[in-house]
Amino acid sequence: MKKLLFFLFLILNANAFSQTITADALRRSYQQVNSDSVTCAKLYKKISTSTDSDNIIIAYRGAITASMANFSKDKKEKLNLFNSGKKLLEQSIAADSSNIETRFLRFTIQSNCPKALNYNKNIRADKVYILANYSYLSNLAIKRMISAFAQQSTSLSETEKKQLK
Repeated sequence: MKKLLFFLFLILNANAFSQTITADALRRSYQQVNSDSVTCAKLYKKISTSTDSDNIIIAYRGAITASMANFSKDKKEKLNLFNSGKKLLEQSIAADSSNIETRFLRFTIQSNCPKALNYNKNIRADKVYILANYSYLSNLAIKRMISAFAQQSTSLSETEKKQLK
């Protein structure tokens, strides 16, 4: 009986730990969120159940939730997902407006969302901030993520893209 209880304890703890998601894991997967519905859905499922209160995790939760709207068929759900994601992202930026990663996440969402949603007021300010602070980034994963996005972005000029290589 003790062995059975111990075994169940291990299984339950393994399941609890599998729900944990790190900022590094999110950075590795985030680039695929807009183009791959399966990756987006998996990340959304994992991050939407996360109770992590880390500001970076909240920003990713917002960006991924907003991105899930791209893959929803129901218009009401689409708008709810987008607005929920936007709210989380703005909450994260309000908590730390000098964080280049959170500003980058908002830049990616605002650059890619339809103009009709009227969520594009910070594109220029975020772009200027990212360009001014990119060279100071020490985290190579964030630098690679920004650079990869920049190269395919239509919100950046060729000169700006070169700055982010």
